[in-house]
Amino acid sequence: MKVLLASLPSVLFLISTYIIIPVDAKASTKKQDIINNLNKSNGKYPSEITLFENKELSKRLKSLLKDRFFFLKKTWAVETPIEVKNNIFKAWGCKQHFCDRTNFIIVVDFKKNVIYVGIRDNENVKVYSKDGSINIEVNNWAKRIS
Repeated sequence: MKVLLASLPSVLFLISTYIIIPVDAKASTKKQDIINNLNKSNGKYPSEITLFENKELSKRLKSLLKDRFFFLKKTWAVETPIEVKNNIFKAWGCKQHFCDRTNFIIVVDFKKNVIYVGIRDNENVKVYSKDGSINIEVNNWAKRIS
């Protein structure tokens, strides 16, 4: 037992010196992988890849949109194929029979790790991003006139 206690400070020194990645970093990397897997969805429909069942994406969307997330998820019905190019993921959906007045865009910039969302509800447009930056895809979508 004395040998174990004598070597305990050395073990603690080694642990504190050589373990650089915190425990949560593995979970963070796994979460990022879930988001990055969206880059394999080009040409598929959001419903085909069950976009809103992606736990990490849904968590980040809920954080970004608050109560509007549930409106987006409930109202998203008609959709176009997902576009992925230049490290940008883009999904578009709208309210059935009201696409011109109520529609949505979700953009994920993989390089910046930022999600952008646009919600047009009865022609009232609101754009969301966690860092307050503007994405050209969302900006172009927002400028579109019904």
